[in-house]
Amino acid sequence: MNSYLTNLENSGQDSKVKNLKHLLYDLHSAVYASSGEINIYGDLPTALFTDNNSINSLNTSVSLKNDIEIATIKIEKVADLNKSIDLNSFSGFEKLKYILIISEIETNSSVINSLIKNNTSKYILLYKISIGG
Repeated sequence: MNSYLTNLENSGQDSKVKNLKHLLYDLHSAVYASSGEINIYGDLPTALFTDNNSINSLNTSVSLKNDIEIATIKIEKVADLNKSIDLNSFSGFEKLKYILIISEIETNSSVINSLIKNNTSKYILLYKISIGG
């Protein structure tokens, strides 16, 4: 994630940097889809937070998806690294631009890349390994 932001900054794409930082760091209306439960905070959510267990049901379980621009997927346990992340599960999210994968366990970029299925280059995939914080 940080190297992508640095590359955007170095290439002079200031509007993209500003928009992505806004999506990553500012508060937004959001949908939380985890363990079969859907919680919506605010109107017209622009962010989606989910886990690897909930991805396959997102198109049918999330009703307010028209304005979502960023989806954050948490990988919380080693077993999550055995489940693929099928990007077709986001096909109904018309404005989705970014998918951020946050791993709370030790892993690396090649392991995360191997989880991705049906990558059509429609989305910008970012990842962050955040152990203990």
